Amino acid sequence: MVGERKSQKMKQQVLELYKKGHGKRRIAQMLGISKNTVKGILRGPGHPDPESPGTDPESSKNSDHWSEQVSWDRIQGELGKRYTTFKCLHEENAPSGVSYLRFWRELKRRFPENLADQARIRFQYAPGERVEIDYCDGISIVDRLTGLERKTHLFAAVSASSDLTFGEFSFSQKQEEFIASHDRMHHFFGGVFKYVVVDNLKSAVHRAHTYDPDTNPVYLDYANHMGFAVLPARPRTPRDKPAIEATIGVIQRQFFAEVRNRIFYSLQELNVCFREYLKRLNHSVMKDYGVSRNERFLEEKPSLSSLPQSMFEVFEYRMAKVHPDCHIQVQKNFYSVPYSLIGQTLRVKVSPRLVEVFNSDHESVAVHTRYQGRGKFATNDHHYPEQKLAAIRFDLIHAKREAEKIGPETLKLIEELLAGPHPLKYLRRIQGILRLRKIYSASAMEYACHQALVFNRPRLSY
Repeated sequence: MVGERKSQKMKQQVLELYKKGHGKRRIAQMLGISKNTVKGILRGPGHPDPESPGTDPESSKNSDHWSEQVSWDRIQGELGKRYTTFKCLHEENAPSGVSYLRFWRELKRRFPENLADQARIRFQYAPGERVEIDYCDGISIVDRLTGLERKTHLFAAVSASSDLTFGEFSFSQKQEEFIASHDRMHHFFGGVFKYVVVDNLKSAVHRAHTYDPDTNPVYLDYANHMGFAVLPARPRTPRDKPAIEATIGVIQRQFFAEVRNRIFYSLQELNVCFREYLKRLNHSVMKDYGVSRNERFLEEKPSLSSLPQSMFEVFEYRMAKVHPDCHIQVQKNFYSVPYSLIGQTLRVKVSPRLVEVFNSDHESVAVHTRYQGRGKFATNDHHYPEQKLAAIRFDLIHAKREAEKIGPETLKLIEELLAGPHPLKYLRRIQGILRLRKIYSASAMEYACHQALVFNRPRLSY
């Protein structure tokens, strides 16, 4: 029977029959034991089987004469090269008739692995120091009407100190959902960790690098707002975030297995089910510690930083060139910047409420309220050179005088256009309206201006 301990006499019988030339299968039949048991006995110390690991060097010395034909120095040089495999080395260097197994054992005997290189340090992290996050493929959502499946992604986070686990499913890993998952993660933990270890997805890392990664600027601003530092893991190095890698494996083996035959029709339904699983996971006793993740986290929670009072606004960065009229264009609207930046391409931070412009030294040079729609101007008169302002102000005075000559309705329309906080942005429109006097009579101009005031349409085209 496989795994059954055999007496010394039985082992001697197996060795004796093997020396007389009987095969392993025949020995098993003769002695009434399994073939695997025969193999195990022959692989023991002092066995005569040259094809088994642990062969006695004295007994196999004569059978290894083939190794003298191999250039081991050349093979040693190949071992350090990328994409070099033992199978390739066997095919290229082993003499005819030498199996891969014999070649591999001789290779390991001649070039034993350095155990110091294989050793790994087990890091112990202080409470509240580090949380690790990652994504993996989620569970598909089925549309009730069409039956079509939509893929999801599992966002998971785990404390490196207490192993308390948070997670949720989402439809994408885009910036908005990535940061929203962070917000819910921080509220789940009830505070902010000092460091967040992330994988190299685009929402977190703009450019991955082993030594000098470039963090996504939006995510970096979010980290500054919340008060944590971002630690991107090295590319293709899962041991940089061992806690989350192990936790995702647990979730896949447990939760994914539990619901493998269940159909979910909405993301909310899936997340409700997953939260129930996480509650069980975090309250179950850990074999290594004798307490639950939740109990361990109770000691860690006082070490977390408090959550900020204000919510973080998701925004995006753009590049825009400054036009000769001292404005940049952002989403079909125009915003002024200092005239000294004309011709330069500037970095623009666009949030739902504000548009902020930065120069090449990363200094803020202009802040405007963001306009919705299109074709609107946000102008700060101080962004123009003083001599230009003087000339424009003269033009405005001149425009009022010309409107007064045409009639009271025309003057009233021009004064309404100039009554706002930034009258300069309407100068060209005013000049266009007054230029119509060269084509039409004063009475026609008065009627047109009166209609524009009545229907609130003070535009040249109207």
